[in-house]
Amino acid sequence: MKQTAIRIAQVFYDALRQRFDAVVEFFAPGMPEPMRIPVTLNAPQNMDHARLTRALAREAQRDAIWRY
Repeated sequence: MKQTAIRIAQVFYDALRQRFDAVVEFFAPGMPEPMRIPVTLNAPQNMDHARLTRALAREAQRDAIWRY
């Protein structure tokens, strides 16, 4: 079983467009550097932290599958 780690590197909220722009990093053994995936998530600003973190990680995983 591969072990990976996920880190939300940067998060910005764009109030005009009501969305979060973030950079999510994936770490895994054997990778020379983390894979950085930019993510855009349409969500209200008052979204709770746990839900926001899960949504950003899920979007990044989905995007990483199509990208790599």
